[in-house]
Amino acid sequence: MPALSLAEVFLVVSSIGGVQSWMQFKSLPLKFSGGRRCGGSMKARELICSVDHNERLDYEILAKELEHCEGEIIDPHLHSAPWFDDADTLLEELRRSNVSVGLLYDPYPKLVYPYDVNTRVATIAKQSNGRIYALASLNTTHDNWTDHREYEIKRLRDGLKRECVLGTKLAPPQTCLPLNGPIMDDILEVVNESIQKLVAIHIGTTPACGPLGKQIGIECNCDEECVDPSLLIPKIEAYPDVTFVLLHSGHEFMPAEGQNGYYYDFRFTDKCIAMARKYDNVYLSVSAIFAQHPDGTLKYPGGFETVRKMKEAGITRKVFWGSDASFYRGQIRPVLLTAIKAMIVAGWTPEERAWTLRGCARHVFKIPLILGATIE
Repeated sequence: MPALSLAEVFLVVSSIGGVQSWMQFKSLPLKFSGGRRCGGSMKARELICSVDHNERLDYEILAKELEHCEGEIIDPHLHSAPWFDDADTLLEELRRSNVSVGLLYDPYPKLVYPYDVNTRVATIAKQSNGRIYALASLNTTHDNWTDHREYEIKRLRDGLKRECVLGTKLAPPQTCLPLNGPIMDDILEVVNESIQKLVAIHIGTTPACGPLGKQIGIECNCDEECVDPSLLIPKIEAYPDVTFVLLHSGHEFMPAEGQNGYYYDFRFTDKCIAMARKYDNVYLSVSAIFAQHPDGTLKYPGGFETVRKMKEAGITRKVFWGSDASFYRGQIRPVLLTAIKAMIVAGWTPEERAWTLRGCARHVFKIPLILGATIE
């Protein structure tokens, strides 16, 4: 695919009302990087990637998207981070990112934390006055599940009863949890019995399966037993009243070469899309697939292509955006902007984008409507 021309970039921007004329567009101080990698293709996205860093244009894009979203953008993929331990600090970061509502959750990896994960996320959510919600989880990393089953199942049951908790979060590769084993059977029984009949599952690999995991001392498993979404199909069919959210949509977070063979050439992304198309109780997220380095380049190629595949498959109503970018301050808004531009390039309509940025998350997680987001 050839590189986008300046005129094609103008068409992308003007289609959402960011500029009123070609002359106005040309007067903007655009910065073209000439070949920097952005998304899955070096040449086809370089101009769009460069436009990401033009603050004036970004302002116009976000302002228009907020109009489509009636002032509300939801980020249903947030994790705890060292820079906040209360709701107000996190809410200020969300406000600066033009996000009105957030969903906070963490897994229980094979690490010792100085706090209980469920207590931490639920407490922050409760402090937020309806702006932050949470998901509950449990520790599945024990060497002998039978010895710890009763305690962990109670942990999940109690977590799901907490105020502001909307469902269950699982991270199979980070916790070495097989998608079709007896532990998953136990978890889904609890989810199905609860009021919050939703389970959000990390689907796809994780950078922690490479040197990062060894550096921080976390044991992970990116073998197919922990990352292949099709292993969930028997459970999806057995529990039609449970909503299955396939976080990351099977994205590739490991490089194609040199890292233990944990690269599946987006095979699991294709499976996620097919499953969302087939099953009413399956939804997808485009969280983390637009994660960025400080200079704005994407960490993990393929996000633009995934969004295009979703559009072509006709499943835009089954997809929601999430940043998965709360570990560092200042990262949520760039990820949001890149996701919006990827959807524009892929031909998503304003209505489809608004549904992905707001409506789908409210529908799936049953988040109440809150209005009032503004551009800073």
